[in-house]
Amino acid sequence: MNVINRIFKLLLGVVTLISVALAAMVKLSWRKLSKWWKCRPKWLRLSLVSVFVIVVAGCIVKAGYSFYKDNYGRFHWDRDLSERVEMHSFADGYWRLYNTDTEQYTTPKVDWVEDSDEDDGYTVYAQSGRRGYVDVSTGEIVIDAEANNYSKAWVFSEGLAGVIKDGKAGFINSRNEVVIPFEYDYCDKGLFETSLLFHNGYCVMSNDRGDWGLIDMRGYWVVEPMYDQVWIPCVNGYRVVVDDGKFGVLDSNLNVKYPVEYGFVSIDSDGFILVRDGVCWREDFEGNVVTPFMFDDATNLQYVSGCNDAGGYVYTISDFMCYEVLNSYGIMNRVTGEPVTRAIYDYIEMIAPTLFMVEDNDCSTYYLIDTEGNIVE
Repeated sequence: MNVINRIFKLLLGVVTLISVALAAMVKLSWRKLSKWWKCRPKWLRLSLVSVFVIVVAGCIVKAGYSFYKDNYGRFHWDRDLSERVEMHSFADGYWRLYNTDTEQYTTPKVDWVEDSDEDDGYTVYAQSGRRGYVDVSTGEIVIDAEANNYSKAWVFSEGLAGVIKDGKAGFINSRNEVVIPFEYDYCDKGLFETSLLFHNGYCVMSNDRGDWGLIDMRGYWVVEPMYDQVWIPCVNGYRVVVDDGKFGVLDSNLNVKYPVEYGFVSIDSDGFILVRDGVCWREDFEGNVVTPFMFDDATNLQYVSGCNDAGGYVYTISDFMCYEVLNSYGIMNRVTGEPVTRAIYDYIEMIAPTLFMVEDNDCSTYYLIDTEGNIVE
């Protein structure tokens, strides 16, 4: 303990000695500098003081400018909103609209501006968690976000824009007049936000349970809310509807074309691609079956037919293939192209020239089937 105390006192003495020496050097230097300063002409002293002040002020201004630029200045990640309006980004994460004709900013800093085609007229912007609208062609604010309490808003469609106010959905016109009152419960339970947009005179809308239907431009229900999803219309006005993982189709008059009982439905210019119970096929718009058997992908099936000299397995490609429909698998004849089973299995392996081992989708059990699709006991 005494040794530690001695070492501590020695270190303290060294530190004290160094401090005293430094203080003496500073004092001596200051005296010499003061003497030198007093001996200089007045004009020189004024010049040196002026240079010092200018240098310090310049450093402060430069530091302030750098701080502002790094935290609030232009970020130079710009996008075109329209032919005459640019969206300028800033380092603090905000945006401003800039009119290239007037060479002036048309908005204060806002949270974001929705990309939009110039033909849309108005687009949505957000500020402080509220929504408003700007004129796409000029960049001017036409419906002020701070003056309204719209928590959500969508672009105009067929003359109306869907907005959420106080938890209720309604629709306004370009003059910010309420056309369809705020009386709908917007309760989106889907993975992606459902947009309130009119298509062909109808707009999707939900109830307080998150079930979706369709309203017309008067705000009347034309399809009662009963679906998990109602897609926008596509070819010939057909709409896909989804409920509990099953798909169906409504026609342009909102009549049921296909009930909600299919594993998947796709619509293109040639008609409908339908999937049900492990079978995929195509029908035309009149309901005629055009292609009775379709699949997403197919791979060859092979089985072990022997061993080579090195003791490894020898595989032989069979006359059968494993085909896929919606992540489920079935067996098809590679020669004829005809299906042997429906695509109802999670796994398929060929273990003999006429025998397959499969895993059932429903009960996750394995069993054997033959080349006719029959279960082997």
